[in-house]
Amino acid sequence: VSEVKTLRSLRPDCDREAMRVLSLFKAWKPALKGGQPVRQQFTYPVRFAPSLAKSEPGARTAYYTNDGEQTGDETQALFRLVTPVDTMGIPNGNPVFSKREGAKWQQALENKFERKPYTFTNEDDPALPDSINGYRLVIKDILLQLDGTIYSFYPDGTLLSREQYATGQHVGESVHYYPNGMVKRVTEYPAKDQTREWVWYPNGMLRQVSELKIVAMMGDDNQLLSQWDIAGNQVVQNGNGKASFVSRQDKKWITETGSVKETRKEGIWQGQYADGKPAYRESYQGGKCISGVAYYGQDSVAYQDPMQHPEFDGGLSGLGRFLSTNLHYPEYAARSNIQGKVFISFVVCEDGSLCNYDVIKSVHSTVDKEALRVVKASNGKWKPGSIRGRRVRVKYNLPINFQLD
Repeated sequence: VSEVKTLRSLRPDCDREAMRVLSLFKAWKPALKGGQPVRQQFTYPVRFAPSLAKSEPGARTAYYTNDGEQTGDETQALFRLVTPVDTMGIPNGNPVFSKREGAKWQQALENKFERKPYTFTNEDDPALPDSINGYRLVIKDILLQLDGTIYSFYPDGTLLSREQYATGQHVGESVHYYPNGMVKRVTEYPAKDQTREWVWYPNGMLRQVSELKIVAMMGDDNQLLSQWDIAGNQVVQNGNGKASFVSRQDKKWITETGSVKETRKEGIWQGQYADGKPAYRESYQGGKCISGVAYYGQDSVAYQDPMQHPEFDGGLSGLGRFLSTNLHYPEYAARSNIQGKVFISFVVCEDGSLCNYDVIKSVHSTVDKEALRVVKASNGKWKPGSIRGRRVRVKYNLPINFQLD
């Protein structure tokens, strides 16, 4: 694409953004004349939709009705949220909530804004470093839960991601970007245990569409709906076709290829290292691995399950007994009728010890802390997991239910 210019101006900043976005896309198919590609000029409209929020130098103001719905009419609003922002509209101060009291706005509470170091771990793009040390702009509510739009940046200040949170949980839409500014991945959260995801190549061409489910104690269950190769050919359609994925194992990049039937792996799947050497060969039926063999130098290991999940001593029943014996309902939560299911993630190391605890789905700070305490108390009672026959660190998602009788 060349000679990108504005034919009808809206305003200078919008004009620049429209030209920037159109210049990013590198996957156009050229026009043909007599079967030969030719240059062609065309016009493409770029629409900037108005926002309900009011933007002014140094701040963005949003208004909400009594039922929590955002409105653009201040006279109909009961609550107001004012967020300090820089010239690019990025938060740079504490957001303040106010409540209407007659003709005036009275401050109700103030959230906390922080700039924090952030390490981005790269698991799906061999063109990028294994990890990138950037920074995040974090907003937390009075319970210290993530709330609002959370921005992450590459070291040079380029936007890495924009994620929406409410009371510590992902909501709405999250967007991740390549270093060149092109959208890499968009994730939607239609339900608390489900996501939909779209992934693009760096040139702007759509790569794949998938759905994921958070399965308690097993991580994510991925269903592939569609996939395209770098040339734009659709290789998976309506959950059927020939697919490929890129991932890391033992700090090495692996490309795996095989068939997909009704969104799940089927038949023979083969993994290959970047140098062409085989990594593994697996047989699937209905998305379930029937058998596999992994190659480690001169050695090979046979297995049935590519990922053997960590297991608590005594299995699920033993874990249930441990939780019921050691879990104590916080007094404040009981008095306030606070109930719900807290999801705790942690890593089971190669020796069975636990680390990297995190609350991934919050209910309230009181029950979150109790759930975290009990999980930490289970350290030393786990059998380690393995990937393709080798013990590895495994991330584990554990739901802990708080329910009053």
